[in-house]
Amino acid sequence: MSDVAQSVWTPSGGETARVWPVRLVIGGLGIAAAGAYAATLVATDGEPLLVAPLIGALVGLAVFARPLIGLYMLFGLAILLEQWEISGLSPLTAQTHFFQNISGFSNVPLRLSACDLLALMTLASWTLRRLVAANAPVRAGPFAWGIASYGMAFVLGTAIGIARGGSWDEITTLAEARGPFYLCLLYFLTANLIHDRRQVFSLLWAFVLVVTVKSVQAIGNYFIMTAGPYRLEAVTSHEDVVFFDIAVALLIVMTALRVRGRLFYVLLAVQPLVLTAELLTQRRVAFVALAAVLAVVALMVFLDRPRLTAFVVAFSIFGFAVYAVAFWDRGGPMAEPIRVIRDVVDPYSVSDRDRLSNVWRDIENANISYTVRQLPLTGVGLGQEYLFQQEPPPLTSFVYWRYMAHNAVLWLWLKAGPFGALAFWFLVAQVVMRGLWLYRRLDDSMLRVAASFPVMLMVAQVVFSSVDLGLTYNRTMIVLGVSLGLAAPLASWSALTTGLERAKRLHVTNTRNPTSPWGSPAPTGGLPTVHV
Repeated sequence: MSDVAQSVWTPSGGETARVWPVRLVIGGLGIAAAGAYAATLVATDGEPLLVAPLIGALVGLAVFARPLIGLYMLFGLAILLEQWEISGLSPLTAQTHFFQNISGFSNVPLRLSACDLLALMTLASWTLRRLVAANAPVRAGPFAWGIASYGMAFVLGTAIGIARGGSWDEITTLAEARGPFYLCLLYFLTANLIHDRRQVFSLLWAFVLVVTVKSVQAIGNYFIMTAGPYRLEAVTSHEDVVFFDIAVALLIVMTALRVRGRLFYVLLAVQPLVLTAELLTQRRVAFVALAAVLAVVALMVFLDRPRLTAFVVAFSIFGFAVYAVAFWDRGGPMAEPIRVIRDVVDPYSVSDRDRLSNVWRDIENANISYTVRQLPLTGVGLGQEYLFQQEPPPLTSFVYWRYMAHNAVLWLWLKAGPFGALAFWFLVAQVVMRGLWLYRRLDDSMLRVAASFPVMLMVAQVVFSSVDLGLTYNRTMIVLGVSLGLAAPLASWSALTTGLERAKRLHVTNTRNPTSPWGSPAPTGGLPTVHV
């Protein structure tokens, strides 16, 4: 496996000679564009809106020169930039309009966001390269059927919404379908653009580094809040807790697999920042999702080191019990992990903020149940409001609150009926089962860490989406799509490993028994060369 996994595609001498002129032309065009842009800024007294066309042109050139750049950008920016504003705060990362339709903040009548355009450019660049290289294979990956079923659920939901007519809204349909579209597209692009372990590890490095930036930002936002007159609901976007959870779980997996290196030590060094940010976010679901992810990690590690895992789990349970006793009646960030259990055991201890949130979600769940009873086979479809038996207080900060439910897992049934729910759980089961299989099959420890990444992210996403709009957030769906797509090269390397093991066993058998079962001389050559 080491020879296969460490192989890196590099251009030959002739290919290198052809690549360098292309890079020089692209670099020259970039310099010319920058010069023209600088001259225009001087002529127009520095109009800031002119930044967008220049950045778009340079990004477009880079993506069409190498579509992998587009994939890296989508992955990193999805973690870095906020999709929605953080109430009471104005960080720079929430003011980029990266996920907002261009028509929403400019006079350009384009109902696509910069993120949409970047994703489409990346897809177009990859498609053009496949058309030029007619014999290049297209990789479906191990989760192809699950992804296809999930995508078809939203095609069906769109058809249902259009067929029901009435108040069907095409703009809302686009908003509801964006997240699932990103999941399917980024899975496909990652499966076909990632070819070697260096690229896999680049994505893991990007995840760790950008999550570190978000952790520092969360801590800074908290101090900004404490310096002000008001106590804010949160200091990060709701979905950031999913990334914090995975950063914690990744370190545990690397520790269990005895992986050491720069990534491990960097991840170890930033854990205080990540854990502090996790506490300061004040999101109950963060700790529920973390507990679920750690349970999956314990299962993975138990398969390799059962005794040590049992000891660590028992010690962790004892430590948490001591912590619960010490912080049961306390408030503040350090008491956040126990707040989830305390709210269930002692409902009278729930804060006004949590109580109002619980009441709103109880009404929402009742309306979801009512809608399912009225339309059990089809749901309402995309672009259609779900049915309200009881009117909840309006959410003025969220324009789609009559279309998208906080319980995103049940929202799938609202939009595509039982097929939507079945498609989602089929994808979840496929990711967990196939991901754990890859984790067991790969013999390279770092690749096993990469195999655990999509499994942990999927589990965290399911828990988060059961109480929040997780399946409709563009950010989490982009990151989840990329992580699932990583399973495609990992599965290919696992298959090559299996083939090499079989060849070695055959070679050893034939060496011991120089006559084959048919009486013919056994082959005397070495193992076949595997070209990746």
